[in-house]
Amino acid sequence: MTAILAILLAAALGPADDAYRIGPGDVLRIVVLGQAEMTGEFPVDTEGVVTLPILGKLKAAESSPSELEAELTRRLADGYLKHPQVSVAIHEFRSQQVFVTGEVLKPGPYALKADRTLRALLGQVGSLTANGGHELVIIRPKHVSSEDGPVAGEPASPGPEAEVFRVSLQELQSGQPQANLTLQPGDTVHFPRAAQVYVSGHVARPGSYRYQEGTTVLQALTLAGGITERGSSKRIKVLRNLDGRKTEVKVKLSDPVQPEDTILVPERFF
Repeated sequence: MTAILAILLAAALGPADDAYRIGPGDVLRIVVLGQAEMTGEFPVDTEGVVTLPILGKLKAAESSPSELEAELTRRLADGYLKHPQVSVAIHEFRSQQVFVTGEVLKPGPYALKADRTLRALLGQVGSLTANGGHELVIIRPKHVSSEDGPVAGEPASPGPEAEVFRVSLQELQSGQPQANLTLQPGDTVHFPRAAQVYVSGHVARPGSYRYQEGTTVLQALTLAGGITERGSSKRIKVLRNLDGRKTEVKVKLSDPVQPEDTILVPERFF
């Protein structure tokens, strides 16, 4: 029965990531089955040492969770406990950071949490500014991986040695799994300024309007006050950035607009 409980306990904590090396600042979740005083969250100090009840100070840095688990089991079995059942997991990845930039109220470095997903980071970052856009951009230097250990320095910038991922905020916030990417240390998560849609010609209020994902041509025209009596709803043109050039595309009123589209409403023929 004890072995079964240990297996269930380890499953609840999640599998140890053997590729991850514990670093200074990390917080470990350690469970010793049946030993409440030895169970809890334990920080790793700046020297890479974790201090535990009974065992005292123990070097944790540069070990994987499973390696530390084996070491704790060996030490506890050496005169302390009979057949100790130990589980080690990373509670907070404070030794590894991602950088948040752009239209957020609290930009800067953020420590990765045990749930290294984009949605978990969004919960840490909180609100966007009033100018926040419809998507976020993850910039990942190719030399950075989950095995690299502590990361220091400045946010990454796009370049030939970086991967770039664009994620819809609407999809992320609605819980679509394909949008909830797993972050890696050294990632830069950038929240761009909101894109615009431009409406010109025979509308009541020509000008630029904040792009919202899913907005149709008709909705954009409504934002601009609607088509005037002199305007034509049958010959509307849209100029769109395609391959770096403004290209005229045919659209229906029910078609969605794209960021930086320009909608042209011509004069109608009487």
